[in-house]
Amino acid sequence: MTSTEATASAPTIAVYGATGHTGGYLLTELRRRGLTPILVGRDADRIRAAATAAGLPDAEVRVADLTDPAGLVAAFTGADVVISSLPAYVNHGAAVLAAAIDAGAHYTDMSGEQLFLKRVFDEFGPRAAAAGVTVVSGITDSNVPGDLLAYLTSRRVAGPADVVLSHLSKSGGNGSKGSAKTVFASLDWFRGGGWHYADGELRTGAAARQDKLTFPGDTEPTAVAKFPQPPVLTIPRHSDVSYVEGVLATAILDTLAGFTAEIIDTLPDEPSSDLRYDLVVDASGTDGRVVRGVVSGVDSYRDSALMAVETAVRLAAGGAAPGALAPAEAFDAADFLDGLAPFGITWRIEEAGEPAPNRA
Repeated sequence: MTSTEATASAPTIAVYGATGHTGGYLLTELRRRGLTPILVGRDADRIRAAATAAGLPDAEVRVADLTDPAGLVAAFTGADVVISSLPAYVNHGAAVLAAAIDAGAHYTDMSGEQLFLKRVFDEFGPRAAAAGVTVVSGITDSNVPGDLLAYLTSRRVAGPADVVLSHLSKSGGNGSKGSAKTVFASLDWFRGGGWHYADGELRTGAAARQDKLTFPGDTEPTAVAKFPQPPVLTIPRHSDVSYVEGVLATAILDTLAGFTAEIIDTLPDEPSSDLRYDLVVDASGTDGRVVRGVVSGVDSYRDSALMAVETAVRLAAGGAAPGALAPAEAFDAADFLDGLAPFGITWRIEEAGEPAPNRA
């Protein structure tokens, strides 16, 4: 749809996990759009406090635990869309997704884990299609721009394209304890680099084809290494690609690799106040041309919440096919990115300034 501020009738959106840092941004954005959500969780007092803090004192609160499938289905019944906001989806995400499908509600979440996203497509995609609902998982400041920019950039080069994507924090600030818990839940997978896509299949292996990237505004390259970016799974669904790889600055990876339960306990619940970032996608064609797409954002947590609400509103408006979809399968890529401009999130596509890695 061309305008996402409102639909013919206001959608009913349920949120599970609205009491955390990102949940607060979700509720604030829903209120800004004039939407009063159904708030679901296991602690009514904490949910009510979060609703009041976000200016939604009249929001309906429904109590349901992740271990209570019937209770979750009942809590989501009547909702057009469910937004799931949790840490460590590999441990906790399936219960909310399954209940949303059984309740007949479209679904989105802010997961950032390849392993969970693979399960979404393989296990829950067929269930969602049979139920006539749409699932768009992995709505984060990295995943959505990565998927949409790859759709746009890969079509500007001769295919099949090679795609490399990376998320770069520009402030150097710390993330939240919830983010650390997400990494820790799949620590071996993150340390091993996860999946890349090559010649029609997902493959593991820690070595990155690209070990240096010159990021926007820099004159010198930054050392990078393989990182399990979820768009590795989604991009081949809609674009002509022979290779897709996620990378991250090695300095950040070194910090993640050192996580322990004891270290995580010492981290602050909330992230730094300055969390500006660039999401960079480089697509290289068989003709040697390299096109770069860049999304520049304001705050990783706020922006992920904004994108999740935008996704939920668009799903409620209808038009997306049932089943589990990549963002670019569900929505017009340029239109979605343009819709983020009022929040200071910008995007551009340009000729890349450095050569593509060797195509093997």
